[in-house]
Amino acid sequence: MKKNNLTGKTIFGKQLMATVSVMIVLLILGLFAAIAIGAGSFSDSLKSRMGFTVVMSDDVTDETLATMQQLFASAPYTNSVSYTSAEETLSRWEKDNGEDVMEVLGVNPFGAQYEITVTPDYAVSDSLDTITARVERLDGVDEVSTTTQVVDVINNVVDIVSMIFLPLALALLLVSGVLINNTVRLTVYSSRFLIHTMKLVGATGSFIRRPFIRTGIINGVVAGIIAGALLAVIVAAVHSATPDIKAFTSWSSLAWVFPAMIVLGVAICGVAAALATNKYLRLDYDEMF
Repeated sequence: MKKNNLTGKTIFGKQLMATVSVMIVLLILGLFAAIAIGAGSFSDSLKSRMGFTVVMSDDVTDETLATMQQLFASAPYTNSVSYTSAEETLSRWEKDNGEDVMEVLGVNPFGAQYEITVTPDYAVSDSLDTITARVERLDGVDEVSTTTQVVDVINNVVDIVSMIFLPLALALLLVSGVLINNTVRLTVYSSRFLIHTMKLVGATGSFIRRPFIRTGIINGVVAGIIAGALLAVIVAAVHSATPDIKAFTSWSSLAWVFPAMIVLGVAICGVAAALATNKYLRLDYDEMF
């Protein structure tokens, strides 16, 4: 009875160690995914503020202004559009600079203008240049200005981060798979003589593999759930400490990460258990030492 208790404790300890090891790996992958989502959302947020300004001619008619408003609002590249009349532009300039332009010049030098921000897909220099070239040819348009240099800087930074981030993500996924595979293999290794004994009494390969695969799947599910819970606690703590980050790592954007952690844990643990069991099914007794 005592020997059976010790054996049970040993098996439980090994399973617990395997589950904890898988959980740590899945948690690291989950944190990496959350950082990637936050970085992507931050990049899209910056890009969505990019756009151009359209200054209208002094003699533009109200009909033309209404047409332009409708054109910009329905354009596929538009993220937002705001209109400022010539009087509002003058008032804003005088407030910012503390000068009375009308008293000095006698006329309002500013024209009505539209501020258009584009969607992230169009926040590149080539797209903005094409769009502004078309807008400049429209009736009533006096000037179109854009900040393509800022757009280029942002896109270059995003490209550099992506070039660094993607290889790291692939390397982490590969290393995680190897670590989980080794952990499961060690668990199966401790039962190699049991596998051999079952094979001697006529048990089929599928019958022998079934409990090991089932155990691996259970370990993957438990590890994924625990890792997901810890990730949720970490994200909640970060949101509480830095509310600004909440906009870039919302719960809705992270919703797929939690089930993905469980699925990944189940897939890797199940496959690793099957492969490890197959290995010892092929070995002779002498080769197990």
